[in-house]
Amino acid sequence: MLSFFNDVEAAYEDKVEAKKLLESYKKFKSVVPSKSEEKRLGREFETASGYSCYHAVQLAKEKREGKISLGN
Repeated sequence: MLSFFNDVEAAYEDKVEAKKLLESYKKFKSVVPSKSEEKRLGREFETASGYSCYHAVQLAKEKREGKISLGN
């Protein structure tokens, strides 16, 4: 689960492979299958870090290949 949050953080601070983020998201979902729990954890992470799990996953799903970055 921690690797997913690390990958989201990497997408904002640098770049991360879209496939890597999607793989860590899949593992995260195997631990947290409930959508409401996923949203709660995502909100807590976003409050603490300022980084959106939702936006990172959506961009990774769009790209599928190569590196993604949400940083400015």
